[in-house]
Amino acid sequence: MSDARMPGSVVCSAQIDLAAIRDNAAVLAARVFPRLLTADVAGDGYGHGAVGVARAAIEGGVRSLATCDLDDARELGDFEELTDITTTRGLSGLRSETESFGGAATPGGSDRELSYVAGAELYGLTEDLELRAAMRVSALVVGTKTIEAGEGVSYGFTWRAPARTNLALIGIGYADGLDRRSSNLGTLFLGGKQRPIAGRVAMNALVLDLGTDTASVGDEAVVFGDGRRGEPSAASWAARLGVSAGEVTTVFGTHLPRVFV
Repeated sequence: MSDARMPGSVVCSAQIDLAAIRDNAAVLAARVFPRLLTADVAGDGYGHGAVGVARAAIEGGVRSLATCDLDDARELGDFEELTDITTTRGLSGLRSETESFGGAATPGGSDRELSYVAGAELYGLTEDLELRAAMRVSALVVGTKTIEAGEGVSYGFTWRAPARTNLALIGIGYADGLDRRSSNLGTLFLGGKQRPIAGRVAMNALVLDLGTDTASVGDEAVVFGDGRRGEPSAASWAARLGVSAGEVTTVFGTHLPRVFV
């Protein structure tokens, strides 16, 4: 296997588009008006970074935040534009308040009762065409190899080539947040096509079967990103694993370096 790490580069990352958060907040705020739109920033903003998400969401019209973490709530209390920050265990669209931090009190509590908590939709994790995905996870090709029919790949040789085929070694694995259940199941977007994962996902790498196509070291493989550009969505990746898109982004966001774009 030809193998090379790119010196000084980020081999795998979660790219965060805060403008998408802002724009999604504006769309949602208009939809739920006159109800108060609350941004759910639990799980460090679903892995997108709670502080950055809060700032972008406020620019889009959010005036209240909800989080499960008391420390996050205290840190976010510095935003003067907010009317309320609460800790919550509620789901999107619901609000289950336990404690309030900072911001102005809401007279009579009536606005609180009418508030709407935006979770997955704020991050563009639904199939709503008006909302944009705010996270894109990708990794670089770090090696290539051609194998013959019958040769096995990765630990335990759980996958064997049905014919002579080209492989690409991708610099992302389960230590980076990529679920091992995607072994022999998931696909990554490389060279304009979905490429199946061949064999087991390793700690910091996985292998893609390219068939007769080829790739070069340094090419980018996308786990999920912007469906409008032909890339797979976080929702489609999550569906293969039988989990929620919010779970997927939260795990990746806490394992990968974030690159804000």
